[in-house]
Amino acid sequence: MNPVSQFLISHQNRIIGLDIIRCLAILRVVYGHGYLLLPEAYHQTYRNIILLNLDGVSIFFMLSGFLIGGILLKSIHTREFGLREIFIFWIRRWFRTIPNYVLVLSSVWLYNMFIGFTSPEKGFFYYLTFSQNFFSPHPDWFPEAWSLAVEEWFYVFFPLSYFIFYLFIKSKEKLFLFTTVVFIIFPLVLRVFKYNHGLELAEFDLEFRKIMLLRLDSIMYGVLAAYLLFKKPAFWEKYKYLFLYTGIVFLLLLKWKSGTWVREYPPLAFNIESAIIFCFLPFMANYKTTKLKYLDAAIIFISIISYSMYLINLQVIGILIPTLSGLMFGETGSHWINYAMYWILTIILSWMLYKWFEKPITDLRDKIGLNKVKSM
Repeated sequence: MNPVSQFLISHQNRIIGLDIIRCLAILRVVYGHGYLLLPEAYHQTYRNIILLNLDGVSIFFMLSGFLIGGILLKSIHTREFGLREIFIFWIRRWFRTIPNYVLVLSSVWLYNMFIGFTSPEKGFFYYLTFSQNFFSPHPDWFPEAWSLAVEEWFYVFFPLSYFIFYLFIKSKEKLFLFTTVVFIIFPLVLRVFKYNHGLELAEFDLEFRKIMLLRLDSIMYGVLAAYLLFKKPAFWEKYKYLFLYTGIVFLLLLKWKSGTWVREYPPLAFNIESAIIFCFLPFMANYKTTKLKYLDAAIIFISIISYSMYLINLQVIGILIPTLSGLMFGETGSHWINYAMYWILTIILSWMLYKWFEKPITDLRDKIGLNKVKSM
């Protein structure tokens, strides 16, 4: 049996449709950062040729809510829900995300200390607690962390809110509806408030996109999709093609009207993105294989290393490329050589990080013996 077939057998339980979404998301992120290595004259062309006008991080948020939120919802609706279930959920979640993050964060921080880097506006503790962009713009240093803060705080706030609201609302259907409304409306109200107080479109990235409290709804839409699958599977299956075609139409409109939907009314930008991604989930969650084993293997491979790719593609690779380029060529090397190295190093080092650190830590989590709900 060849290695590709062995790889596919070892990952036979994966849903290729969701891996395609995750793969597109990380490739969109890495592609979006790559323009920094090219001559400035190419920057606008580089941005224009992107085929997927959705933000890669927004795709990750939606997929995270659908998968991780779905696991949490199953725990809530199939057993007595209390603090024990919340703590189990948190421990399993943090085993999956925190070690990799702390390793990369600490490595980059120590390197910057070694070269005499002046500490960023917000120190290491803020990054360690994901509070560097809680309600203010994310600092320039280690920009990858902004989205991780959104994710980690969502999975603190959502189950706690659910537990608190459960003390007053005993119907789990009404409880979920109320919690969903809170998590969708609250960030939107904050964005509207900020926008109506004179923020310019030029400030969109820092003042809207990268502030934690303003992005919680992006993950909540994914949880809402998971709830629809859990409670209304027949509806999910019946209308999956209608959702798919609707999503394709709006995705094409988004490409045709690139950027105008943001300029029209920035507070709604993320709601529109979430709605479009939502439309693809019913079909993709049931898409098992492309029937091309090498393509399936490539999609799964990129998908499983996607978290490591996200963590290292900007800061870590940004440190390594000038060093390696100087050693190999005696100078900084050409823009295109550096760009090729960017992709090659990102994939190779992400695989190494996944294989030798991320996966062993996750395997250790599974040996602890905590109860879990079967994942989707």
